[in-house]
Amino acid sequence: MEKVFNTIIVGAGPGGLSAGRYLKDALILDQKKEIGLPVQCAEGLSKRFLDEMDISPEPEWISATIDTTQIVLPNGKEINLYFPGQSYVIDRKGFEKFLARMSQAEIRLGQRVIDIEKRGGLWEVKTRQGKIFRSRYLIGADGPFSIVREKVFGQKIRVLPVVEYLVELTNNLDTSKLLIYLDKDWLGTGYAWIFPKSKNRANIGLGSVEKKENLNKLLRDFLENRVKKKFGPYHLLENRSSVGPWLEGPIKMVKDNAFLVGDAAGLVDAISGGGIGNAMLSGRLAAEAILNSDPSSYQKQVQSFFSEDLFQAQKILYSFDNQTLNELGQVLEKKNGDIFYLKNPQALLAFLSKPHLRKNIFGFLKLLLIYAKWKSKNT
Repeated sequence: MEKVFNTIIVGAGPGGLSAGRYLKDALILDQKKEIGLPVQCAEGLSKRFLDEMDISPEPEWISATIDTTQIVLPNGKEINLYFPGQSYVIDRKGFEKFLARMSQAEIRLGQRVIDIEKRGGLWEVKTRQGKIFRSRYLIGADGPFSIVREKVFGQKIRVLPVVEYLVELTNNLDTSKLLIYLDKDWLGTGYAWIFPKSKNRANIGLGSVEKKENLNKLLRDFLENRVKKKFGPYHLLENRSSVGPWLEGPIKMVKDNAFLVGDAAGLVDAISGGGIGNAMLSGRLAAEAILNSDPSSYQKQVQSFFSEDLFQAQKILYSFDNQTLNELGQVLEKKNGDIFYLKNPQALLAFLSKPHLRKNIFGFLKLLLIYAKWKSKNT
């Protein structure tokens, strides 16, 4: 008789592999042929998630250690967020292989799940290869187009397409700095990025909620008119384009002994779109709920770290037009773009002297409060 697993995990990414780290009687299924491929993200990861998961950074999967996130405004001025040594650009393939080595669960690749049903108190998971696997618990760690979410929860989520390449550059990068480009007229609700992988290589891409049909054209414009001017001639090495969830609030993540983790639950950072750390942590929390025979505790645990404040910050940030963003850059220009200069009384007077900033003062105050709260939790 076919073995009945305690847990089946659909998806062998950071969320599924992290759940498998804690679950012995478990099976991980994934359609891919190799752990860690294809790479379809910018590969940013906050140190706090490694700390939460009791993982020490290892040179084999750390590409760059980040001290500063620099936000480039439409007029070219900058906002600098300083978090020395608090985040990394990782090698996603190497990192996922590292997570796989830590997994206690059995991993079967080349198994694409095509149907899921509940029969006789057990989950039946059918693959395109004709296999049927059974379990008491089920974890959907299968990304933004999750079949677990579709078949079990009957939910859909909005996805944000992004276009991205691993790019080789002529001029050296500052490997301690992430670059984020905001421009409401150019990208609408979205942003462009340069995440350093080495002195001459970076993940470069962009995403936009409104302008998704023109993303390839927008990326060419970004590479030619901004990247090339700063870093010289470039060479596209690898297409890493993908989609990610774009939520405006939490969704249901647990039902009838089934759980959604990571991108399947829409657990990405509402501002940056990053999802690796949230996937890992939610995978661990789902495993703990199973080990404690307390599935209902999972959603509350997830929402305790995935603050709804971030959704509010998202709405505030993307409500600012270019004039407002540019005026902010002018106020911060003499202080190296440090956002916390705004706590200085002189900065407040300069802020209030700008008409667009003055109009949006309550939004900025709320954004600063959310940022200060987030920073205190993450440093």
